[in-house]
Amino acid sequence: MNLLVRALLVGAASVLLVAPTVTATGVGGATWTPSQSSTTTTESGFLTPGDSITIRTDAVWDREQVDGLTRYIDTGLRYTHELNDRAGRLSATGYWATNHPDPTYDRDDDDGDRRWEEAEIIVGPYPPEAGRTYTTLVPYSRWHGKRQQGTCQWAWDRRKGEAEVLSQLSRDAFGEWQSERYTLTYETVDYPRVDVGPELPAGTTRARCRDADPGPDQSGFVVTFARPLGWDEMTGLVSAGSAKWTAFEAIGSHPEDRRTWTCGGPFEDQLRFGPCRTLGLEVEGMTAAVGYLDPVAVDQLRDSDDVVAVDSLRDSLTGLLFSIGGLGVERPGLSVNDRYWELVLTEAG
Repeated sequence: MNLLVRALLVGAASVLLVAPTVTATGVGGATWTPSQSSTTTTESGFLTPGDSITIRTDAVWDREQVDGLTRYIDTGLRYTHELNDRAGRLSATGYWATNHPDPTYDRDDDDGDRRWEEAEIIVGPYPPEAGRTYTTLVPYSRWHGKRQQGTCQWAWDRRKGEAEVLSQLSRDAFGEWQSERYTLTYETVDYPRVDVGPELPAGTTRARCRDADPGPDQSGFVVTFARPLGWDEMTGLVSAGSAKWTAFEAIGSHPEDRRTWTCGGPFEDQLRFGPCRTLGLEVEGMTAAVGYLDPVAVDQLRDSDDVVAVDSLRDSLTGLLFSIGGLGVERPGLSVNDRYWELVLTEAG
């Protein structure tokens, strides 16, 4: 969670920024966390082969922990899996994948050094099935954005460190998922010191030190599609007006379990679904996207048979912090709070 947002919420009656006081057998000592959790890392590629690591967590809930989590879900809270590189060496790429149902994603730069050390996967309003394994995959890179002579470029960090795993219960407030309860760290994974940075491939997209502002007459929207769309199908939906897409979600399957997986990340036309496939997914298509749209584009999307919902972003507070330079604030960021599971998958099931 963003530090400035956290500071604004301290003392609010509806937000309890304290560790849980209950004692239980679940991971992290809470009644709602997994009963078992295991985290591992594998070498992966972001901009070049071997320049990143993918952190994988496999979690299992028993019947008691499912019941405990369900009681919180019924009050509007959502289970959140958090990774945090408190050493500040790595930066979350923004891509992710999971077989948790109806997930979304958030990342934060808590200290303003252009590295996204904190990544969260927020699970939807569906309790886990007892005894079933739920997997999250989150890539972190040693590349991060750094201003050099006024231009944002890719910089390399070769130092060692460790990433921590913890759990939260979050509520959707002010357009961002805010933590109400959280555990202490219950797992850590080490990563080693490496050599100097490799050469970047020609044509690599320039690093982002700050997200772009909306264009003329543009506002933030979340667009949910009526079916999984191919990349070119989705980008072809807007042929008039203007659209500046920032993030997407897609569904697919994984050879490990053949369940419904979700993958998401920054909307990069050069990379497309490539990072999802690197994480092992067989991508079926894009289910939602978030970005800035002008009224003409909004009308065109609402008239499309391939679109089931066009919702305004509720980002007034994060937008304000973004405008004044708040640390770690992305607007509209990578959180795609879409309604695909609610409006499409549950009806189809």
